[in-house]
Amino acid sequence: MNRKYRRRKKRIKLMSWSFLLLIGVLAASFVVNGFGKDEKKEKPSIEEPAEQVGEETTNELKEQQPEPDVSIRIRATGDIMFHPSQLEGAYDYTTNTYNFENSFKAIKDIIQEADIALANFEGTTAGNEVYSYQGYPLFNAPDEALDAIKNAGFDILATANNHSLDTRKAGIIRTIEQIKARGMEPIGTFKEKPETRVLIKEVKGIKLAFLAYTEMVNGLESVLSTEELDTMVNIINETKMKEDITYAKEQNADMIIAVLHWGDEYSRIQAQRQEILADMLFRSGVDIILGSHPHVIQPTQTLEYEGKTKFIAYSMGNFISNQRVETLVPYGLTEHVSKYTEDGIIIDIEIEKKGDTKEVTIKNINYIPLWVYKGFKENGAAEHVVYPIMDYIESAELDEDSKARMNRSYADTMAQMNSE
Repeated sequence: MNRKYRRRKKRIKLMSWSFLLLIGVLAASFVVNGFGKDEKKEKPSIEEPAEQVGEETTNELKEQQPEPDVSIRIRATGDIMFHPSQLEGAYDYTTNTYNFENSFKAIKDIIQEADIALANFEGTTAGNEVYSYQGYPLFNAPDEALDAIKNAGFDILATANNHSLDTRKAGIIRTIEQIKARGMEPIGTFKEKPETRVLIKEVKGIKLAFLAYTEMVNGLESVLSTEELDTMVNIINETKMKEDITYAKEQNADMIIAVLHWGDEYSRIQAQRQEILADMLFRSGVDIILGSHPHVIQPTQTLEYEGKTKFIAYSMGNFISNQRVETLVPYGLTEHVSKYTEDGIIIDIEIEKKGDTKEVTIKNINYIPLWVYKGFKENGAAEHVVYPIMDYIESAELDEDSKARMNRSYADTMAQMNSE
């Protein structure tokens, strides 16, 4: 009994130790496989705040980086006129329609590259029910002329000029309607009293204000009542111009551009009254002045007003017309004067807005000299084409006489640029 008892007690003791050993192994396995897994699961929750901080820091860095600088290009040119020979040359007798596209073929790409392209539309489009299609002295072009201007790439047309009233009140109204119908903007004339005389255009975050005025309307003021004249045509008036500049400032315009029809016809030097008016406008807040009417190119100048760069082109000459030596000498102008009516210019102005300071400045000004070619088709009708001189001075498309006239035109035009 004692021996059996001792053996049984020894067996129980061995079994107890085995059981304890098994419990220990299971416990160790639980620790390794259980608690280890839980710790791994918890790690993402510990690391998540660190990832969020990283995203916030990245966003803060992005916010701290200045916005990129932005620049836009304005390309402006002078008088667009349609004289009788241009109308006859564009007329198709088989369809009883007009086509002026050929006149703009050589400058289309240059105009379309601009963010905003503008010119002076010298005349009206009153239709042909009351007035026939005609040139000087009472300009009235067919609607197809505006089609060609639009297709060339123009965005804004100054309509305040000495020929605004050539087809009276109805002509003003219909011209505005036809320009707008083609997606362009007229400036300087109005169908009725406008909320503002200033056109505001925003391009790439740069806000531009345009105003247009004319010095005269060829003595036709009386065809409108005093109230109508004050409402429908912007005739140069210092009080009204200052009001428009104030409005542009209130609209937070970055640049104020005045398009002025002024000066003396065929004079290549600006008149003193132009200088006085320009000085007033610059001091009042205008940044750029673009002139027309003399039909020849007058000087351009880059000026400083209180540390800010301003620019003026007193006259950009003719963009397209039938004015030239052959047509003006018979009417009493000398060859020396009339040759300059063949010359035009596109003023290429780069405007820049700084991303960090938001300062807007005139960054650069370039000049694209133009010359108007006149030739004759097989049927004897005239054709007029505007050529950018430097692109065509060696072209086989033009004869030697045309190239010689181009060379003269280029030299005379560039001599007027940035004159003191």
